[in-house]
Amino acid sequence: MYRLFIFSFILLASGCALTPQKTVLPPNFKLGGFDASSLSAEWWQWAMSSPDEINPVRDNSGAHCEVGQQGNIWFLAGGFGSSKIKRSCVIPYGKSIFFPIINMVYYPREENNGYTCEQAKASAAVNNDKALDLYVELDGVAVINPKRYRASSEKCFDIFERIPKEYKPYNAYPSASDGYWIGLMPLQKGKHTLKFGGRYSSTGTTYGRTVQDIEYEITVQ
Repeated sequence: MYRLFIFSFILLASGCALTPQKTVLPPNFKLGGFDASSLSAEWWQWAMSSPDEINPVRDNSGAHCEVGQQGNIWFLAGGFGSSKIKRSCVIPYGKSIFFPIINMVYYPREENNGYTCEQAKASAAVNNDKALDLYVELDGVAVINPKRYRASSEKCFDIFERIPKEYKPYNAYPSASDGYWIGLMPLQKGKHTLKFGGRYSSTGTTYGRTVQDIEYEITVQ
């Protein structure tokens, strides 16, 4: 048996010198030398690394959006399953931003018993094959055709890799992700809004009817 999670994320941001169109990176982008496939694995490890009470994905206000952030790329969270969430988040100036519009991850429920990476990839892809009504708006400007931003795991990973050892996480390899990911250049100082949404239309699958409606009020300082 394997556990399947879905995440959707919306980011609204505006630039003073950079327009939203120039802030949103094109498909097949790289941030810090890493593509969306590699970053999606790091994003999931980040998303699963903190306790529920301060977990940015379970946070309904944005009070914990800084938890677990590392380096020059800031991860934004959405929600588990169907979610309607509005958050406020303060982001340091100069940080690039990475987030999923909507995505799924598949990983073993217990230590691997022969389940393969290819099987995990196929399971993660199922609902994304039938994703509908995807949208991203940064400071009121829509991203054109968000379906162009689909990215899936090229290599499988252990989703629990960043959980502190004292919590005794098991080895969750092979984990695999599939979804729609956005990268943003660093936003100008000040306030920005980010919105995203979408839904799955897949019958007979876990989270196959997920609907996402996420909004961020971002302050860059």
